[in-house]
Amino acid sequence: MKVRVVKRSYLAMILGLTAAAFAGMAVTRVGSATAAAADQQAGTPGLIGAIKGADGKPFNGVAVTAQAANQMFKTTVYTDGKGEYVFPHLVAGTYKVWAQAVGFTTERTIAVLDGSHTTTHDFALKTLTNFEAELTGAEWFAALPDDTANHRRVKQVLYVACSGCHGFDVILNNRFDEAGWLAIIKSMESADYRGYRGGDDISTDQLNWEGQIIRYHRNDLAKYLTEMRGPGASPMVLKPMARPTGDAARVVVTQYDLPVAERSTEMPRYTGDDWMKGPSTGMHGMVGVHDVVADPAGFAWITQSRTTFETNRTLVKLNTQTGEMKVFKLTNSNGGSIFFEQMSSGTDPTGNLWFHGDGSFVKLDPSTDTFTAYPVPRLFNGTENSIDADSKGRIWANGKSGVVEFDPSELNKTGVMYPGWHLYQQLTPGNGTTYGISADADDSPWWSESYSDIVATRNMKTGKVTEFAMHDAGYAARKALATPADLAFYDSIGAEIWGGTSANPLPYAEMPRRLAADKNGDTVWVPNWAQSSLAEINIHTMKVTYHELPMRVHPYKTIVDKNHNVYAGIQAGDGVYKFTPATQTWTYYQLPTHGCSLRHMSFDDARGEAWVPCDQADTVDRIQFRSVGQIQSLEAAGIASKQ
Repeated sequence: MKVRVVKRSYLAMILGLTAAAFAGMAVTRVGSATAAAADQQAGTPGLIGAIKGADGKPFNGVAVTAQAANQMFKTTVYTDGKGEYVFPHLVAGTYKVWAQAVGFTTERTIAVLDGSHTTTHDFALKTLTNFEAELTGAEWFAALPDDTANHRRVKQVLYVACSGCHGFDVILNNRFDEAGWLAIIKSMESADYRGYRGGDDISTDQLNWEGQIIRYHRNDLAKYLTEMRGPGASPMVLKPMARPTGDAARVVVTQYDLPVAERSTEMPRYTGDDWMKGPSTGMHGMVGVHDVVADPAGFAWITQSRTTFETNRTLVKLNTQTGEMKVFKLTNSNGGSIFFEQMSSGTDPTGNLWFHGDGSFVKLDPSTDTFTAYPVPRLFNGTENSIDADSKGRIWANGKSGVVEFDPSELNKTGVMYPGWHLYQQLTPGNGTTYGISADADDSPWWSESYSDIVATRNMKTGKVTEFAMHDAGYAARKALATPADLAFYDSIGAEIWGGTSANPLPYAEMPRRLAADKNGDTVWVPNWAQSSLAEINIHTMKVTYHELPMRVHPYKTIVDKNHNVYAGIQAGDGVYKFTPATQTWTYYQLPTHGCSLRHMSFDDARGEAWVPCDQADTVDRIQFRSVGQIQSLEAAGIASKQ
């Protein structure tokens, strides 16, 4: 059905949408959840055990996953320093259980749980001679040698231009001769965000997503990949990263598998949860997920990553306690589907979530599932990418060469053409694309000019716009790897100036992406995707401090919790980094989803949980944190339940 548009004045053209008005609304049920979120930290553990290696010694950091026969989600825990694992409470059922670690075989069992008593099962893992399929993208990239200037040069091109939609594991799991690699590179330079477009050698003006960069370097890349992963011997030395320990090994990760669309009987063919089979990739007929955010009641809201011919849902509402997924399809006045890729990283002061799409800012009241759309003035030339709310209830989104502000309190303001709406321009026009946005603790917006290597802010008290060039300590050395011919070509395509997505980012660029402000502090945290660092910017002194991540892993999105900890979702390593400013330390949380290609993660401060969307696997992963004391209580309850 079509949604009626009520026209009062231009700026009061508001769509009131409720669940009853959705065209094609559907509900998909995905089974019963393992336990309510609060119960993950207490109660009787469903399953405990110990894991030993081939030498009989305790095996730390092993991922142990359980899934009941009637569930479309999985629960994963990790072994501690004694090789012991402890699940939270698990409802009664017959569970598939498997244990895995990179470099070892996956071991499996079936466990029948009654929901009241604790079951024990021990595993022994066998050494795996060829563990290439189990490696994450971060491990593959770390194995590429840095021994010569040309190796470093082409490795940098590969890092920036060839892993925006998938990880290095997808590439380097394979071996081809030079002709094979060249054919693959030619198809990839002509691809776009939705994948292969059905032909090679697409005209230059139609290239997208680093297409001109890849085309220029295609022969360099083909020779390099043949040397590294061709028929002959490779100089790469493959080494698994350290397994989780301490806080990283105490988490519970729940992986929710989404149906391909709203068809409850059709699931993705593979979601990267059996590491011996390699990473999930290629979408496999899926449309992927991009954002996931928990509302005040604990429901998780999920957006699509891209539209395809089969996309028939606007949003998914996940009940984490029952496992039910409710699919919403919103249509506009012309009957077309409304598509949201981005949503706010949290709620506004009154508990609403915000989206933008179909030419409007859209407010969702999650307590009633009611949507209200506020059309953006057409003269603003649209909005793109990220959206955020400040403490005053103003909504901010990326605009063309600047930011768009919407202040609902000004809708009835008189004497202006567009009450409630403002467009603020940045100092450097660039190619017009802005990427991430966040309102800081002083309610001033910060945004990234990704293709110009710039972060900008507008002081809402003075109106002053300030820009920061994102150039870390290694920038000059990386740029020096480019040949004079490289630099001349980059200049000819307008890279970092007027060039579009096919001309950016450059191999030595930073590419700041989806940044986040500390809403309770005085900093903004910028993920420099192309160079694996976080830029810390003090909103009062304007000092910029760079923090290099321990691995080269493409940080995509940052989020800051109420305790000032910074979380960075990474695309190349299937995990999340936490940076603790007070101690200047990093903690890496490994996901059980290989080939995740993480996108817009969020943090639920009310429950202390992190949410991670896996674009290529079509899953969302919830990370719940446990203390030593909580695990000890579970272990004691487990012993008591067996007596």
